[in-house]
Formats: sequence, structure tokens, C-alpha cells
Amino acid sequence: MTPRDALHHYFAFPEFRLGQEAALSHTLAGRDTLVVMPTGSGKSLIYQLAALLLPGAALVISPLVALMKDQIDSLTRRNIPATFINSSLTTAEQAKRLRALAEGKYKIVLVAPERLRSRRFREAISRVRLNLLAVDEAHCLSQWGHDFRPDYLYIAEARRDFNAPVTLALTATATPRVQDDIIAKLGLSRAEKIVTGFNRPNLTFEVFSTPTPNAKLNLVRDFLKTAEGAGIIYVGTRRDAEEVAAFIGNLGLPVQHYHAGLDNDPRSQIQDSFLAGDLPLIVATNAFGLGIDRPDVRFVLHYSMPGTLEAYYQEAGRAGRDGLPARAALLYSPKDTALHEFFIEHDSPTALELRTVHNYLRSLPPLPSHPSTSFHSAQDAMGAVTTWDGDSLSRSLIGFTLADIEQATGLPQTKARIALEQLQAANAIRRAPDESYGQIRVETLPLPDATLARIAKQVAERRDHKRYQLEKMVDYAETNACRRRTLLGHFGDSGDAAAPACCDNCLARAETEETPPRPAQTQAERAALIVLHTLTTLKWEVGRGKLAQILKGSMKPEAARPEYTGNRNYGKFAALHLKEIESLVNQLLESGYLKQVGSDRPTLALTPRGEAALKAKAAIDVELRPVQAVETQRQKAKTEAGGTVALSGQLLTRGLSPEQIAAERGLTVGTIYSHLGALIATGQVDVNAVVPADIQKQIRSVIETVGSVQQLSALKVHLPETIDYGQIRCVVNAWLREHEQPAAAPAPQPPAATNPGNGDLFERLRAWRLEKARALKMPSYVIFWDQTLHAITAARPATLAELEAVRGVGQTKAEQYGEEVLAIIAQTRM
Repeated sequence: MTPRDALHHYFAFPEFRLGQEAALSHTLAGRDTLVVMPTGSGKSLIYQLAALLLPGAALVISPLVALMKDQIDSLTRRNIPATFINSSLTTAEQAKRLRALAEGKYKIVLVAPERLRSRRFREAISRVRLNLLAVDEAHCLSQWGHDFRPDYLYIAEARRDFNAPVTLALTATATPRVQDDIIAKLGLSRAEKIVTGFNRPNLTFEVFSTPTPNAKLNLVRDFLKTAEGAGIIYVGTRRDAEEVAAFIGNLGLPVQHYHAGLDNDPRSQIQDSFLAGDLPLIVATNAFGLGIDRPDVRFVLHYSMPGTLEAYYQEAGRAGRDGLPARAALLYSPKDTALHEFFIEHDSPTALELRTVHNYLRSLPPLPSHPSTSFHSAQDAMGAVTTWDGDSLSRSLIGFTLADIEQATGLPQTKARIALEQLQAANAIRRAPDESYGQIRVETLPLPDATLARIAKQVAERRDHKRYQLEKMVDYAETNACRRRTLLGHFGDSGDAAAPACCDNCLARAETEETPPRPAQTQAERAALIVLHTLTTLKWEVGRGKLAQILKGSMKPEAARPEYTGNRNYGKFAALHLKEIESLVNQLLESGYLKQVGSDRPTLALTPRGEAALKAKAAIDVELRPVQAVETQRQKAKTEAGGTVALSGQLLTRGLSPEQIAAERGLTVGTIYSHLGALIATGQVDVNAVVPADIQKQIRSVIETVGSVQQLSALKVHLPETIDYGQIRCVVNAWLREHEQPAAAPAPQPPAATNPGNGDLFERLRAWRLEKARALKMPSYVIFWDQTLHAITAARPATLAELEAVRGVGQTKAEQYGEEVLAIIAQTRM
């Protein structure tokens, strides 16, 4: 048959897809070929047709152990003699299939790469005319790929033993660097390359900003209301799989969760049900992975961000394999990066942990002799790769499980597995076939310090590469550019990025251009634009809380910096409560006009939708309490009053009590008393206007009795419960002012004159104040006056309460700077 005849006869397809015929032509001509084609574009058809058109048999290496049966069943239904051999079969069934393989009864044989270590398999395949070696998911060969598997390193040596049959390497997610690495690892020096491009025009790429877990769940609910057809929701942990599935189930939708912690039977049942079309929705970890071949999946929603664009694109590519429109959506929170960053730092064992595992293995007694194999090894760029051949053992074997390593060394099993892979790649252990023994069986070899150092260097390089991959994933999630172009560029594809419904960013821009929006008219609509405009005019990026403070006109030090107070929108929403401003910002986040970017401390940025709305001054639907003109004027007057402390004093002169001022300003009564106490200390407010005469009399009496005003708590214990700290502070400040020297009298000596250590403390405090002022970008006196530092130096407070009582400090500054000041005092005492 011609290739087209075989395509029609065996598979009933009318035409080849892009790249299939060219790759098949190279293979049939005896040329090794690397095929890079998008998920769902028909890579497996290439090696299946090549196997049918070439004499002899084809060996297919694949990591898809769980799905080999489905692939072989599909071929068998087409009367194609094919089989798989893996650990899911009984020993008797494996032996039966090996005999049939040796007798040449199969055209296609699927195995996992670790099967190449089996003597019995190698003997059987050696009797077959092997004209094709296909390596599926070939990116697993490369340590720079997203799914590196050391067992794939056996393939190059096995290929040489098989007399180098024509080799076909296939992958959907190989960057140019990984493509070159695949060719080098397999030794395909003259390989042809078929890279059809990575574009999947039928997929629409979307990213939704979800700052909190509740926001993610709410978005899942809203997404499913509009989603059509079958879908996969990918999560990062087993717990998330169960919780998100339960949440969806409570919405009344049919759903199952899937992860590696499930027993084999329910896992198989859920997978089969989904692939058969009986289950429309599944919430899964990446254990529900390679080879998922349901054509009518209409969406893939990533609840958790993957660590690499390769992993994301491969999983997203499981949508729309029938060529019809489908959605690939990602829920993104900057905090999602934390888990990936943790694993990058801790997924590989340290040199000490490697040495510990190696020492443990060397301490194990040898296993009883088994009729097995001797070693044959070959070297490649990653280290020695060992396979088994022959009739007898030349060295002693030990046997163990990952649980044994965990119990003996305390190393988690995931890390223990990686340690074994690294020791194996470094030729510090040789691994025997694992079949039928229930244990990992190895021979231990020396582990020189130089080898440990080489492993450590490789780990460091791979860790840096993982950080780079994570950065690229974050760039994709946060970009305002075309997401499709970002993806294609990552894979080195500069070809056409056209698509009917490209991505959320492109669609947002097109929507504004095609349908001019209604201009903002209402107060709430204009307020939404002010929020967007403020972000574009700030010198530095800010988070939700600080943006709300700036719009409120907060006098808190972190918001009252010149770079914020100078912004034209500073205090623009002074008539609103802070929570109302925060609600407005959250609405703009939820509706896609704003997004969060960054990681540890997320900041806000406009989305393309927000940029387009701001440019067009478009109406944005938000809810906001109407603010009356009279209230706006009142807030303006408050701002002009000279700051938060001065405002409290101004309201006092209008006849309001401290309690009424607190209610008017939305602050606590204690805060108002601290404001008024500060004004009393500077003579701007009369204590008689703040504290009733009878209460003053009681406080002053206690001051005379105690003989000190340095500790408010020492005064409070002698006063009735009805007298609070705010009133005590006001009277103490008045008392201190009354007992000052007259202005015309010679100034008293600084406290340093009475205590040799005071001068040193004062200078330390001044140095600290200068450093703090520079960090906060404000004048030094805003933190503390020199007089206040002298007072602190004299009092040498040991507690926050004592510091608060020092003239010029007060509650607010004690809360802001108290711990640092007390630390300096304590250090000076030493």
C-alpha cells in the first residue's frame, strides 16, 4: 500500500493532517526524524502507519503505562497485530506475550522505558526484525524539559544494541533547547525535524485574576454556568481535587475527582467513564495526564497554575482535540507561585542526603541469588546508563522499597525516588529489572566526593532552569499581550498566530474597537475610572490596601508619602469609608478591569479590558454608595484642616465631645484621646475642654501621690475603672506642660548631663530616626522631635506602656516605632 492507501484502509481518514505525511515519508526512507506537533494533531498515527508499511516490527517506548491497553485495543479493533508488555500483566501473561513477540506475531509493541532493563524482553526483541523504534513523549529525555525521566536514558544504549533501527521521536511540548537535547540524547546526528508549529487555532486562552481561595471557587461556579460540554479542571493537590469536586457537586453538577491517592479500581473506573463520555466533568491532579484522548473536551480549566508553560500547554491541549472551539482557562493568584518556589528549593536531595541514602544502601545485606543477568553499561552525557544482559550475576544485589529508605533515613519517598535517580545517573548504583520481585533491586558502587559535587552542580543548574520556567509561566499569566503569541514564542514558533477567538486580551481590545462603549456618566462609573487612572499615574506599583488608602487620603505614614500625596487623586474618595473604596477595587478585580501581579506582595495592574475602558472613558458597572455634595465639601474641609490630629482638635473647638468626634470620624475613642493629648502637650488645646474637672482632680491627686508620670499603668491602678487611659494621658500631658521651665529661663541641660550613658543613647536614637526617615522618605521630625528623643533618653522606658507615656510619643507612635525604640534602649543598657 501507499501511505494514503494505508491511511484510508486502516484508519478511514480522508486526508493527512499537517506534518504527518512529511514525517512518514522521512521514516519510510530510513531517516531518523524528530516530530514536534501540537497535542491532538495525530502524532501516534505516524508511527502506527510506519509500522504497518515497513517490514518487521515497531517498538514504541511510551510512559503511558495506564493507557497502553486503550491504545492497543484501538489497534486490535482495526485488525492490526499489536500488544503491550508492562507490569500490569501477570508473570504468565508477560511470558506468553514475550513468546509471541519472539515468534514475530506483532507489528507494534508498546513498552515503558524501564522494560529495556529486562533480560527476558531483550532476548525476545533480539529475535525480531526491528525496523522502527518510536519514542513517544520524547521530551522526557531532556533534563531541560518539564517531565524529565531518567529511565528514558536507557533508550540510546538499547537503540545501539538493536542495530540502530530508524528512529522516530515524537513530542508536543519541546522548546528549541529541548529539541536539540532529544536529538543529542538519542544519538540522532542526522535527524530530520518536522515542527509543524504549536498553534491550536480552535483554542481560546483565558486568564482570570483570583486573589483569594473564595474568589477561585466563585469563579469556578460562574465559569461552569456558561461552559458547555465536557471539561477537565486541573488542581495542584489531592486535597484541592476532593474539595473542588465537592464544591461542584453541591452545585448539582455530575463530577468526580481523580488523583494518585485513589485505589487502582476507582481510578480506572473514573478514567474509563470520562473517556467513554459517561462522565462530563472531572477534577484532577496531573496524575490524570498523558494520553487522555477524549476528542470532545470543550474546556480545560486550571484551578492551580502549573510550574511550566510546557506542562500548561500540554494539559490545556486536551481540550478541543476534535478541532471544534474549546476554552483553555487559568485561574491565577500571584500567591500560587509559593508552592512551586518551595518545591524548586526542596525537591532535590542535598549532597548530605545523597550520601546518607547511599550509605544506607551499602549497609543492606545481599539478596539470595536469583537466576538473572550480568551488567552491561554505556556512557552518555548524563552519566552511566546500565542495562542487563547475559545469564548470570557478576555482583551482589540488594533489595529495598522506598518506604524502607524513608524509615531508615527520614527522607520522604518522593525525595528518595529522586535520590535513586541521581545515584543511578551518576553510576553510583546499578539497577536490576524490578519485575516479579516486589522490590527495587540494585548493586551499589562507590560514590566519590567528585561525583557528589557533579550531582550538586547538575541540581543547581536544573533548579535555576526551573525558576526560569516558573518565571515564564508567571509572565504568561500576567501579560497584557496576546497570550497565544506568548505561548508560541516560548516554543520558538514564529509562525502564524491567527485564531477566530484568540485570547481574553485580544478579545477585550477587539470588543472596545468594534463596539464603542457608553461613556461614564454616574458617580459610580466615574469613580471606577478614577481608580484605574490612579494606578497609571503612580510612580510605583501598589496593592489593594494602599491604593484604597491613597484614594481615601489616609494620613498613615505608608500612604502619606510625598509621592502619593502629590498624586492628583490623593484623597479623591475622602467622603467614602475605606471599606467602600476596597469594595470598589475588588469589584474591578472581579470584573476583569484590574488584576494582581507579583508574588510575595501582590500589586495591582490594569488588564487590557481596563486599559481600553480608561482610554475610552467607558462606563463600568460597579456598586457604590452615592455621596452627597455636602458630604464631599465637608471632607474637603477636613483635609484642609491640616491632618488627622489637627482635625480632631478643630472638631473639639466646634463643641463636639471626644466620643462624638470618634463617631464622626469613624475612629476609636482611644485614638481621639491620643490626638487631643498630643495637642494638649503642645498647648494647642486646653485640657479643661477635654477632661471634666472632677476627673482631672482625681488624676492629679494620684500623680501627686505616686510622684511620677512615666508609667500610665502606675496611675491607672489607683483610679476608678470609669477613668480610661485616654483621659489619664491628656491630664498627664497637661501636668507635664504646666511643670516646664518658663520660656525666659535658661534652658535646662539635656538629660545626658546626669547620666553618662544618656548621650550615647540619644545619638543612637537620632541615627535610627535618620535611617527610618530615609526608608520612609519623610522628614526626621515627622517620626520624633529632638525634644521627644531627649525625653525618651531620660525616661529609658522598658515597656510599650512606659514609652507611650513619654511626652511626645503617644499611642500611635508607640505602636508604629515602639519595638524598635525599646530594642535600642535595651542594647544601650548592655
